[in-house]
Amino acid sequence: MQFMILRRADRRTEAAPLASPEASLLLASLQPSAHAVRLSLRAGEATITRGPFADPAELIAGFGMVDLPDRAAVVDWLRAWPAEHDVELEVRESGCPGGCAQVTPAPVPGTEAYRHFAVLLRSSPDLEHETPVPQAKLDALDVHNAAEAAAGVLLAADGLRSSARGARVKVGKDSFSVVDGPFTEIKEMIAGFWLIRVPTLDDAIAWARRNPYPVGADVDVEIREVADGAAMRTAFTPDQRAAEQRIRAEQLDAGLRAHFTA
Repeated sequence: MQFMILRRADRRTEAAPLASPEASLLLASLQPSAHAVRLSLRAGEATITRGPFADPAELIAGFGMVDLPDRAAVVDWLRAWPAEHDVELEVRESGCPGGCAQVTPAPVPGTEAYRHFAVLLRSSPDLEHETPVPQAKLDALDVHNAAEAAAGVLLAADGLRSSARGARVKVGKDSFSVVDGPFTEIKEMIAGFWLIRVPTLDDAIAWARRNPYPVGADVDVEIREVADGAAMRTAFTPDQRAAEQRIRAEQLDAGLRAHFTA
């Protein structure tokens, strides 16, 4: 089974992107919310709010994917999370209720220098309770995703199941605790994501506005720029680079799927 690991934000991650070794465990390490926007769509009208956002508890600092047998196996895997400070992680089962097609991105020359953005779908009572969505809307989203992937824009996408299937894990240097879902703070939760490659933040906003969300006209998304991991790695010490290589080997052993490529 596939699960998403959401690394919740805190004051440190709002000051600077995650550094290795945490960042090397993630599909995407995100820039602080000062680089972000929130987009609310209501009956075709768009409202854009630019960051930074005041409450880190409502934010994530990055996310990764693991392929493990069940939630208990994911929680056990997280015991090795490299936490220098107290860290909160959220485990969520991935997938769309009703099914959604896998995204297969195509390499397109000329897009290598584009920036990467995560479009994060904020949850709602209907999404949290997995209210059925008409199959025609899911099919339309699959067609759109396939076209965007073929154009080299869409790199990855997936939905997240209800938090009733999830857990929250707190990891410290000498502590480890788990709280099983469901969770009540719906506005703090993510229900799905799209990882895109476009030239500018304005292009990412335009892409998010035309994305055919299958959940209806009222949608809230957060658009977060992905940190440049290659640039971050140039500042690592030799010991940090060695630690990163070790963790990458452990990722493969644990079945971590690398969906994101620069």
